[in-house]
Amino acid sequence: MLKHLKKNRFWLWKSLETYGLGIYFIIKQNTFKFEPPRPTLLDIFDDPPVIFILAIVGTFALVYALWNVNIAYYKPVMTGLLTFVWLFFMVAFGFHDFEIQKYLSFESMYAFFVLASTVFEIVTGDD
Repeated sequence: MLKHLKKNRFWLWKSLETYGLGIYFIIKQNTFKFEPPRPTLLDIFDDPPVIFILAIVGTFALVYALWNVNIAYYKPVMTGLLTFVWLFFMVAFGFHDFEIQKYLSFESMYAFFVLASTVFEIVTGDD
């Protein structure tokens, strides 16, 4: 397992970052709350079902990092899920910044850099 962890440490960090996003939503409730309160599609992005989906995607990456799963299409599905999650939340944070008329938030920048590093690893990775 340590041999696989050394080889797949990048995917370990991506899984921990995805878990961290879920923990962020748990700690900071109503992340996408707007003033005055008006219902938007962004309101559901920090609800428990979405946090559960984040945990599932993080678990996919954690399993790959620890055991180097060689099942057909596991790595492409795992990298696709991670890319989708971070792209999705980068866009969601960007829309939230636009709605509250904030130039650029830390959350948007963080999601962008996680997404960029993931795409860079997918394109230039050794597998």
